[in-house]
Amino acid sequence: MEKGESILEAIYEDEDLGDGEDVEMVDVEEGELVECCNSGNDREKSGSAAVNGENQVPHSKNKKRRANKRNNKRKKGGSGHKPLDINQFVLDTCRRLKEKKSYMVYNAVGCLGVSALSDLVVEVCAIQSCGGQMTADGKRCRTGGGILWNILKVRQPAAYREIMKKTKDFEK
Repeated sequence: MEKGESILEAIYEDEDLGDGEDVEMVDVEEGELVECCNSGNDREKSGSAAVNGENQVPHSKNKKRRANKRNNKRKKGGSGHKPLDINQFVLDTCRRLKEKKSYMVYNAVGCLGVSALSDLVVEVCAIQSCGGQMTADGKRCRTGGGILWNILKVRQPAAYREIMKKTKDFEK
């Protein structure tokens, strides 16, 4: 670098150190085939086409794939649909509330019914989203199942007693 040159001019002079061709980065997903045998003319054409917006086919395919993945996840989601099978409902409820004792939820479905229990589960999820519920001693938060049984104990004591009675018989 000579005395009168600026640093920027020196940087621009050093850019020509390589072979003069830019490397093009391509997003590749698993299972896709990438053509690697492009000549110099193809690179110039693809560079100008990308600037003009003509070469947007791979990007639109990726967008469609992402959109399909999102739609499939929504279809598979457990919160929005009504399960037809009681077993599936119980397993889904136990998963949502992190309740380990699925037989207690089976007993609750037997006593209250699916619709009443699903309303209670929605209420439990609302309580959990607002910060949860503390235990009586105040040392920790209740699990989703604990909140459900606490609500049942306060609102429907007879059903709660029946569920707990059946649970004790089952555990013996």
